[in-house]
Amino acid sequence: MLTAPSLGAGGSDLKNKIREQRGLPERVLVVEDDADTRRMLVSVIADEGFEPIAALDGQHALRTALAIEPCAIVLDLGLPGLDGAEFARAYRTQGRANAPILVVSARRDAEAVATQIGARALLRKPLDIGEFIARLNATMHPGSAAA
Repeated sequence: MLTAPSLGAGGSDLKNKIREQRGLPERVLVVEDDADTRRMLVSVIADEGFEPIAALDGQHALRTALAIEPCAIVLDLGLPGLDGAEFARAYRTQGRANAPILVVSARRDAEAVATQIGARALLRKPLDIGEFIARLNATMHPGSAAA
């Protein structure tokens, strides 16, 4: 039986490999305050075979991300309280917080903010579901035929 001891900076990668070996789906944290958009993202992510975990705001997302160590984060920038950019900065200061971030936003400054926080991709709202799926799969499985 595989167990994951307390692991340093590479712990997240090892835990995700263990999940994969056990046949468990890769976790994707969805940080979106709009209920309709959140439900749609969760549904699409689940349909692609990943395990979506939803958070409603930046504070909730930070606690959740540090607890579950997701393989990727789908992040809205316009969140109540701790906004998406603040979440990303706080998340990145954590030693093992290395999940790629896909920004999903309608904000005018989304491109600049996505660049500042080191996002892997920026998808504009309203979302093109086909593009979202392609970017998600490319992020989750870089170098694969779908990437």
